Amino acid sequence: MVREWRRLQKVDELTYIGECDSEHPQARVFGGHVLAQAMSAAYYTAPEGFYMHAVHCYFIRGGEESIPITYNVKKIRDGRNFAIRYVEAVQHNKVIHLAEFSLQKLASVKDTFSLTPKFPENVPDPDTLVSNISGRHQKISEGYDARDFRGQVTERMAPSLEIRPVDLDLYLHGNEGINKTQLLWIRYKIPVEKSDYMLRHATIVYLSDLELVTTGSLCFSDKRFKLQTSMDHSAWIHQYEFDINDWILYEQECVANSNHRSLIHGRLWSRDGQLIMSTSQEALIYKVQPSKL
Repeated sequence: MVREWRRLQKVDELTYIGECDSEHPQARVFGGHVLAQAMSAAYYTAPEGFYMHAVHCYFIRGGEESIPITYNVKKIRDGRNFAIRYVEAVQHNKVIHLAEFSLQKLASVKDTFSLTPKFPENVPDPDTLVSNISGRHQKISEGYDARDFRGQVTERMAPSLEIRPVDLDLYLHGNEGINKTQLLWIRYKIPVEKSDYMLRHATIVYLSDLELVTTGSLCFSDKRFKLQTSMDHSAWIHQYEFDINDWILYEQECVANSNHRSLIHGRLWSRDGQLIMSTSQEALIYKVQPSKL
């Protein structure tokens, strides 16, 4: 049974404690989960009528799934049209994650227009594709070594989400370091009330951290013995209204790599072709020797 990941307990006006999403905590907590809980904590302190539009964060230390996380919110500014919140995520008295959130007063937006880039061409419908989990299990049953697969083990760290790669072979095997882009359909499996905009926005930020590191690793022909971790992450929400329960297309591209750091850009699209969110993430990816594992 999948569960809603947003489980925050209020300690006081600016302090919240959150639990991990995994039903059987046993490893490092998913960074997108920490970011989304931090966003929820910031939202709870925001003025009425203000909505998230920009997020910038740093993944500082790996968090433990089995230990509650404390979120300390700082009110930086409450202006007429914009508000700023700063959130520290803490475990064992150490900061594991820092995030800044900017909110806009929606009622102040008048006489504007929308500009949306062209939706990717020839993208198959998600109903015609298999999930990353099913595809992985099928490959293993065919005799493939799971240690050679790319992609995150999402069934444990993000149980509320389903991912269907447009190109399963590219997702799992890469293409000898040639391809730098990939497309993924992602869906949140638990119904969200249309009025719950906080959960809708935090959930798309939650899933926005998925697979960017995987896309960065497409540039590497050697599949094994790589350290892969997110360093920082930014996201810009373009549409306040969208259906988080429908399939969302995540378009990802690795645009640069140097000094073990890969920069990956992303676009999240609704099925009807509207650009919901843009993302950028820098990931640490490099080969380590087997003796050091």
